[in-house]
Amino acid sequence: MAEADSERRRCFDALFQEHVAGIASYCRWRSGSPGDVEDAVAEVFLIAWRRLDDVPPGEEARAWLYATARRVLANQARASARRGRLNEKLSVQPVAVEVEEDSLAGSVHDALAALGPRDREVLLLAEWEGLSPAEIARVMHSPAVTVRGRLHRARRRFRAAFESQAVAANVPGQAAVSPLLSRCEP
Repeated sequence: MAEADSERRRCFDALFQEHVAGIASYCRWRSGSPGDVEDAVAEVFLIAWRRLDDVPPGEEARAWLYATARRVLANQARASARRGRLNEKLSVQPVAVEVEEDSLAGSVHDALAALGPRDREVLLLAEWEGLSPAEIARVMHSPAVTVRGRLHRARRRFRAAFESQAVAANVPGQAAVSPLLSRCEP
């Protein structure tokens, strides 16, 4: 029994070490706060620990973890929306918090915010997380051909949104995101 527990822990530790950075990055782009990111990552790996026998072997584990993260983040978003509605009822006037960002990062965030949720998700999975269209298809439970089409359209929309943000803000240094923009056909 102790040997089986030791092997289980070793498998989980290897899974965690290999994928924690990618899952944290994915959650960071989709979460509202650093605390939410930490909670989401912890929940993903708690689920992985509990369902370790269900985690597919090899590279398929990566897509499984991203799909799990996607569901965890969706649950967080629903809970956050419920809390928001409750806070709205309880508070007289919301307090606005301003966050300073450098102008290029701000333009990227604004351009991403201008995209629809599906476009933003497929784009972030491909560009920030480095998932292939086939892996994204497994994460999103969609056919790979659908994902490739969505990714192409999301890149075009991002490019248009980013360029309009950069022009509006007169942001120099668009080249800093050129790897992403170079794949975005006008």
